[in-house]
Amino acid sequence: MTKQQILILKITIFMSCNDKDNARILMQDALKLHVPYTSLYEALLQIHLFSGYPASIEGLSLLQEVYNEAPAAIEEYNVQLFKQRGEKLCRDIYTTVFEKMNKRMHSFSPELSEWMIIDGYGKTLSRGNLDIQTRELINICILSLGKWKQQVISHIRGALHVGAEIHDIEEAIECLQTEQTNEAYAFAQEMLKEFRS
Repeated sequence: MTKQQILILKITIFMSCNDKDNARILMQDALKLHVPYTSLYEALLQIHLFSGYPASIEGLSLLQEVYNEAPAAIEEYNVQLFKQRGEKLCRDIYTTVFEKMNKRMHSFSPELSEWMIIDGYGKTLSRGNLDIQTRELINICILSLGKWKQQVISHIRGALHVGAEIHDIEEAIECLQTEQTNEAYAFAQEMLKEFRS
């Protein structure tokens, strides 16, 4: 992983923990290291999927304050496009288990099954300005904060499917090794060990 990717991961982790002070310090470092505003914008927009809207709202507000930039024009809301690219990305991540996973989710919530494709993968994770490998590493870290076992293992597998290497996942998990996220770090290490076995 690059220094820029590590900074992006750590900032999203801190914002997911509602730690604006440490996020601000790292955003200032990111600005000095020329981490693109658009990359951080995408990462902070993305965390609403697993950390909720408050984390994204506060993170994006802080980003504007530190970088003193405004977002580009909003992407046109196109449900058909979101559905098409969302299903493609979801298939890339889940590969051979996509149909089974989608069918299972549809059995207990057709709405959630559709929202996952349209909102999660199509409207959010398929956007530009941040590569899918980094997005999947963010997902692993944020899901580890909540100790979502099956989801973490699924996204470890998904990260590998979209081109991340196992050492990238190990480095991403290292980003969780802070005083307030040590439990998540231990959990993520255990999930990676379980995945490997």
